[in-house]
Amino acid sequence: MIIGFTDKVFLITGSAQGLGRELAKIALASGAKVVINSRSTAKEPEVSELFKVHKGNFSFCAADITKATDAQRLVEHTIQQFGKLDVLINNGGMSAFGDLSATSPEVIEQILDSNLKGSLFMSHFAIPHLAKTKGSIEFISSLAAIHGIGGYSLYSASKMAYLGAAQSLRKELKSANIHVGTMFLGFTKNDPTKVTYSPTGSLEIVPVRKGLPVSTQTESATLILKQIKNRKPIVVHSAFGKLTYVVNRIAPRIIHAVLLNQYRKQNPDN
Repeated sequence: MIIGFTDKVFLITGSAQGLGRELAKIALASGAKVVINSRSTAKEPEVSELFKVHKGNFSFCAADITKATDAQRLVEHTIQQFGKLDVLINNGGMSAFGDLSATSPEVIEQILDSNLKGSLFMSHFAIPHLAKTKGSIEFISSLAAIHGIGGYSLYSASKMAYLGAAQSLRKELKSANIHVGTMFLGFTKNDPTKVTYSPTGSLEIVPVRKGLPVSTQTESATLILKQIKNRKPIVVHSAFGKLTYVVNRIAPRIIHAVLLNQYRKQNPDN
């Protein structure tokens, strides 16, 4: 539970499972009202059962945020249900792995649509309503956005773009007193069913991360919500992430060398 969210209205994209659902869970427990989103209605029964104790304070809305009409409808649904919007969390998106040269154009388009276009569409339609509440926009980025990772060019590029968007929006929205935050999220435990795109476009289960410090979804969600509460522009998750962020600013060649070595180990033929 986080103090200060009572009666605040949250719209969280990609929140029917994983980190998004944990964000919704904590926000609801903190007294907020939440619109939960997924591309389809398949998760609605599960979400309704999980959050039945908060009946009346949450609403489910199926919408594909990569489509401008759906993004607009999702924002309008929020206003219709709760009368205002205080916080937009751009959490929805997908990951992909593989060298860019081996990746199909369809996967390139899908990742950029879901990770970048979707968040920009949502922000575009949310801004007029957030101006009325002096609210917040939060972009969930990744440590992969601090320095590009070999084999993850699409994911790194789309997540890096959040920082540029947030920097610009802080200037554009300064007079409206809308807070814009970027979270460089660290390694977080995934749902067992979380999938990622292969270079050919097939969906594969995200492998369990071994040998890395992994945070729980609750820990990561709490950090994000505290950033929103405190209206901090940038937060970097984990000691490892903070070290990477600082070293990359001072001596990016060091991070490049480390990541290049890691890539070569994983791809000895390159």
